[in-house]
Amino acid sequence: MKSVKLWRIFYVLLFGACSALNTEGQFASGRQALIRGDANTAVSRFQIVAAQEPTYRVTSVAFQQSIWTYLGRAQYTLGDFSQSKESLEKALSQSSEDHLARLYLGLTLLRQPIPPIPKNPFTLKDVSYALTQGVAPKRMLVLVAERGISFDLTKEAESQLKSSGADGVLLDEIRKLAAENAIKQKAAGNPAQGAKEIGSALTALRGDLESVVSTSPQGRFWDPTGEIRKQMEAALLLLSSREPDVAKIISTSEWIGLRLEEEIDNARRDESQQRRGEQRR
Repeated sequence: MKSVKLWRIFYVLLFGACSALNTEGQFASGRQALIRGDANTAVSRFQIVAAQEPTYRVTSVAFQQSIWTYLGRAQYTLGDFSQSKESLEKALSQSSEDHLARLYLGLTLLRQPIPPIPKNPFTLKDVSYALTQGVAPKRMLVLVAERGISFDLTKEAESQLKSSGADGVLLDEIRKLAAENAIKQKAAGNPAQGAKEIGSALTALRGDLESVVSTSPQGRFWDPTGEIRKQMEAALLLLSSREPDVAKIISTSEWIGLRLEEEIDNARRDESQQRRGEQRR
């Protein structure tokens, strides 16, 4: 009996170890795909890791990132800004100190298109008033389809419209328009907020990098030429100008994000080479 229990424990431990190795392998494969620009492969690998271990997190000497940060970055690279925003917001909900998630959230908000605002859309009050004043639901259907609506069809709103004379066909059209508005809102860009997020992220990342370089034993291996910090300063200067060059802000911030990712490997490699050199002496 004890032997059976021991075998069960052994298999549980073995399965857990294999699962962990599989997660690590999927993540490593996805990360390398992201660095070389293969966003499709990166997304598929990161999605597997996120499903297996939603709290998966990677911490380097200079900064931390969750699996949702990596997934959001890969989705951003693909141009899937709606999904990228969702993933990056999830990353920040897990840790507000995930500055790379904030950087790419800002980039996403800058690059998401801003849908045109409907001219003079109907409010709930407008529709209810028109119906009570004798406008037929069939006519109201045409009008809301042309001008759009600026309200959600909540239970209270639906009840109000019904009491005003709305029929099922009109309510279905309003429901459809409300759903379309929600989708557009989710996919809508926000340049002002995007610039704010990028500025906050770059300021924090620059501070973290400076701290590592000046205080950490591994600091001499991070950004040894100072180029990353120089580009951070340049991006922050662009953000503070009266008429920011959005295209330049995006390209510089993207360069910083990728370069920081590469720096993890570069710093590890340089430190390893130095240790091997010291051992040979």
